[in-house]
Amino acid sequence: MMSKIKDTQQHPKVEIAVKNFGPIAEANIDVRPLMVFVGPSNTGKTYFATLIYTLHSIYGEFSRFPKHIEKTERCEPWTHQDTVETTFKRCFDVKSISDLVRFCSSDDGSFEVLLNVGDVNQEGLRFTLRSRGSGFTLNENIKTVSPLHPTPERNSAKCHYLPAARSGILQSSRVVASSLMDLTLRSDDEHSEIPTLSAVIVDFMRHLTLYEENKPVPEIQGIADALESKVLTGKIVVTASQGGYPKYNYCPDGSDQEVSLTRTAAMVSELAPLVLFLRGIVRPGDTLIIEEPEAHLHPGAQADMAVILARLVRAGVRVIVTTHSDWLLEELGNLILEGELAKSGGRTHEPPVFLQKEQIGTWLFQKHGSVNEIKYNYIDGIEPQEYGDVAEILYNRSAELRNRLEEMKGNNVSK
Repeated sequence: MMSKIKDTQQHPKVEIAVKNFGPIAEANIDVRPLMVFVGPSNTGKTYFATLIYTLHSIYGEFSRFPKHIEKTERCEPWTHQDTVETTFKRCFDVKSISDLVRFCSSDDGSFEVLLNVGDVNQEGLRFTLRSRGSGFTLNENIKTVSPLHPTPERNSAKCHYLPAARSGILQSSRVVASSLMDLTLRSDDEHSEIPTLSAVIVDFMRHLTLYEENKPVPEIQGIADALESKVLTGKIVVTASQGGYPKYNYCPDGSDQEVSLTRTAAMVSELAPLVLFLRGIVRPGDTLIIEEPEAHLHPGAQADMAVILARLVRAGVRVIVTTHSDWLLEELGNLILEGELAKSGGRTHEPPVFLQKEQIGTWLFQKHGSVNEIKYNYIDGIEPQEYGDVAEILYNRSAELRNRLEEMKGNNVSK
């Protein structure tokens, strides 16, 4: 029986745009159930993902209006400017909001962030943040055309961020006690010499340090189980340590012996946080941001990871990933083809896992340029052209070196 896709089309359109922001010259991205950020390193993929986390921290699940808006029908600003400033500074770990201006080049030393939510005949939210020099201006406009009523799903939806190098963060999480975590957030005290971490890292470490497995959501628990069985080939085991904090071990399939994550392959410790988040934290309606989900994975496992992401989307979780993986992108393209076949009544593999092309957006981040969407087509999928260019360059170089080697052998024989 074909599994059901959670309704992701009932929400207002959400658009996030930036100009001269960090490494990004200009970007205009509309939020989809699955968002994939690709491109060379240091082009702003993490910056934009962090921006989504920041806006979510301010507004809640901005595609399902937060309780602050639900309490009013008037058009008025409702978020204090100092709250916005503090959230941006903590999430990006900067002393001043002006530090977020494009560090490659900016003609006027300013940046702009726009969040626009709403469709015709629906509630609207428009948030504009502009920075110039050491100051910034914030404009918010909220309008409602009908009273909004809080629902548990709207009020409880959360955003979770799994940063890069999470294996190292996981292994050090017990060292940083929960009571000290808030001290690592940036302070406005100019004389403070305490090293700081971004709120992204602090929140991630707090989840791991205070981890408790709540009543699992069966569909998401099944995805965690699939990740363990198909990719990890073993279980992530949570036990209590003498200090009261959770201790994480790995138990390989076919063995009763548990191994500390510090002694496992990098692949295991890198994926363990994802398993833990799916098992005890992530719920339908949440947003899950994952940097480089393919890290330390064999190409076959990278393709398996694409299926995991698709299953999360179908379970009602919004997923945002940054990636450099050709294998992951190729399998996501295959899953869209599966969706086209399913739409036409064709067979799909069992169990059916597929994506509709409307559910996924892939954006190419480039150095010294704008962020552009990679439009899906059934021949090229969603892979950036540069991947093919790199493959061609490497093949041509290999062919040239082989030809030179053959020529040298021939010359030596003739002598």
